[in-house]
Order: sequence, then C-alpha cells, then structure tokens
Amino acid sequence: MADLLRLALVGCGRQMQQNLFPFLQRIRGYQVVACVDPDLSLAAEVQALAHGAVRAGSVEALDLESVDAAVLAVPPEPSYRLTRQLAERGIDCFVEKPAGPSTPALQDLEHVVCRSGRHVQVGFNFRYAETLQRLHELSTDIRASPCSVTIDFYSRHPSAPQWGVDTTLEAWIRHNGVHALDLARWFVPSPVVQVDAHAIPGGPDRFQVNLFLRHDDGSLSTLRMGNHVKRFLVGVTVQGMDGSRYSAPSLERVTLELSDGLPYGQELHSTRNLDHGWARSGFGPELRAFVDACRGKRGEQQTNGHPPAKDAPSITDALAASALCDRAMQALNAAGENGSGPLKHPVQAWA
Repeated sequence: MADLLRLALVGCGRQMQQNLFPFLQRIRGYQVVACVDPDLSLAAEVQALAHGAVRAGSVEALDLESVDAAVLAVPPEPSYRLTRQLAERGIDCFVEKPAGPSTPALQDLEHVVCRSGRHVQVGFNFRYAETLQRLHELSTDIRASPCSVTIDFYSRHPSAPQWGVDTTLEAWIRHNGVHALDLARWFVPSPVVQVDAHAIPGGPDRFQVNLFLRHDDGSLSTLRMGNHVKRFLVGVTVQGMDGSRYSAPSLERVTLELSDGLPYGQELHSTRNLDHGWARSGFGPELRAFVDACRGKRGEQQTNGHPPAKDAPSITDALAASALCDRAMQALNAAGENGSGPLKHPVQAWA
C-alpha cells in the first residue's frame, strides 16, 4: 500500500477550521503531520483533531523533510512568502486565493512555481461546485462559439478595508470578488481585451459593482457583484447564439430557460445538499483533487478513485485574475468610483 501524503496545515484560523479541515477529514490518502499558526492556541485547536500532528508557530520551526504537501489559509502577504518558500523546498501547496498581495508578487510566484515543478493549486472552490460544474458541462457546445455569460456574486464581507488594501471596494474585489473573475475566465477562456466597470455606492462601505468584460473571441461577460446584500449568493447564466440560455440562479439548480429563443423552463440539475455541503461549495472536491494530484505527482497510488483535475486552478490562474482586478480598479478609478478613503487599514494577523 502506498505511503500516506504527509500534510502540513498552515494558518489554523476560521477558514481552516470552518471550511478546509472539515472537508479534509472526509478524504483518504494523507496524514496531517503539522499544524502551524503564529497563534499557538489556534494551532492547538486543529492539532486536537489531527492525531499525531506536531504544533508550530511558524513554518521555519518545522522539519520540512517530514512534509510532502501543505494547505495554506493565510492572508495574501504571508501566503506569497510561504508558498514561495515551500515550493522551492519541493513541497506541493494548496493555497487560498488570492495567493499574493499584488500582481507583481504573483508574477514572481509563478516563476518560482514553474522552476520548482511542484503542484501548486489555488483555492478557487466555485470551479468545483457541483451545480457550476454541471452548468459548465451542459453549456460546452454553446460556449464553443461567442456567447454571453452573466455572473452574480454577492457577499456581505469584507465590509471594511483589510490586509493592507486602502478601501473596502478594492479589498472586496481583490479578496472576494476575484472568485467571479476566475469564473468568468473558466466559462470563457478567451483572453479579455476590454474591461469596463461601474460602482453604485450604498450605505457606509456598501456598494454594487458591474463589470463588463469583452473577450477576444467576441464573447461578453457581465459580472454583477457587491456587498450590499444580507446573504451570500453565486449564480451564472450562459446564453448562446443558438437561442438557448442555461442558468444556475444559485448553487442548487440548473435550468434551460430558453431553447431556440423561446421560453422552455426545464430543470436539468438540482441538489438538496444532503452531502453536508461537500459538493455545493466545491471545497470537498477541490481538496480531494489536490490530494490526488500530489499523490499522483509523487508516483503514489490514487486512493480516492478520482483522477486529478487537469484544469485545477493554478498560480497562473491567480495571476490572470489579479491582473483583471487591476484592470477593474483602473476602470473604476477612471470613472471616479474607487471608493477611496483617507485611512489605510492595518495588516491583520493570520487568524
């Protein structure tokens, strides 16, 4: 039987405890060997559930010869530094988005990862959400020609500047709305040649944003986003030149709204979330793909019964999404809608 993948968990705060580690616990083929966080009490909370793991306040305190791969859930600046360090030491990494504080940092990280030859996957979990996977599959034919994609992405947080970013609007786009930009690239891989952006201010630090992306193949992506809502929502609609329109208004179902330009209304996919959220958000499948890819890269037996995803989001995807964030902010600044404020928010701790 193949040896277990030796996994370090780096950053043991809310994201690790609520979204990543619970799904990792449902995956086979690995063993957690270390829990790392500068707040040792957080590391201890995860260590208590990861039998046999050591606790450390920093990656430097670890014996990296005992680690094959790492899952990182830390803010952008340490994320960039630690992923760079680990990849150079031959360690595969799963790193939460955006994986770096800026586009230049991600460019540097891409160079390092390419030289290292390691598998580095970025946590754009909605590519793995069951409903969006189904929509992606059903719309394959109409997306082969120029099409229209509309993405709704609403999240109440962040509602203040964070991680060294000056304004709430930019912090939200770079640290949360970047998911929608990645989805736009996934549904329409053709390069983006034009970005237009407009924001509607609401209450203090609340806003609605519309982004319009023109792709090289003639496709158009419309992103409707913001933090002016009470509940989180993701929805995607794809409309083809054959008169069809496939829609996932939420993460629960896919419908064929139009066929040959006429109302149709057939439900093609639905889920009742009986899997405790495994496939709804995509966290489970993306982590399983990471573990499988690492084991496959190291010549080990695939134990989970699922081949590694060939289009797993990489540092290159994170870099491309960050570049789109830059272009969106440039468009908002040009329109005088940058949401600027006088105070710079301090960099937060990992937790």
